[in-house]
Amino acid sequence: MLKIIEYSAIHFCEHILKLHIRKVEDISGELYGASIPITGQDNGEYNFYLFFSVEVLKKIVDVYVRNNKFKEDDWADLVKECANQIIGYAKNLLNDVKGDDVYKLGIPEYLGRVDFSSINLDESLTYELENHCFRIGYKKV
Repeated sequence: MLKIIEYSAIHFCEHILKLHIRKVEDISGELYGASIPITGQDNGEYNFYLFFSVEVLKKIVDVYVRNNKFKEDDWADLVKECANQIIGYAKNLLNDVKGDDVYKLGIPEYLGRVDFSSINLDESLTYELENHCFRIGYKKV
């Protein structure tokens, strides 16, 4: 599962946004998050969590939205869209492996400003994008 999430994050950042990312261990600062579930017939449900620093969100806005009128209030939509893009692509990859439409994507939930340390994840990946970080992880329900 983690390998598919890794590929999906790289796809979104490097192939769609054209922004280079690299793996790192730590993350800090003001973070905004979203969660989104994926369910599979035999594999149960996974809740995915995505945490973005303000600086990463600003970089995504610069490339993805290209709107200088973007306000902090719009971050909820941006964080949920990032969750849809990254985890939705992962869901498609999982279905390709199974050869069927086994996995279903849920609706993303905006978590607002979060302290990610209070959310216990089974596995996670942390990336740096131009010296600022974001984390993606999941918990099997």
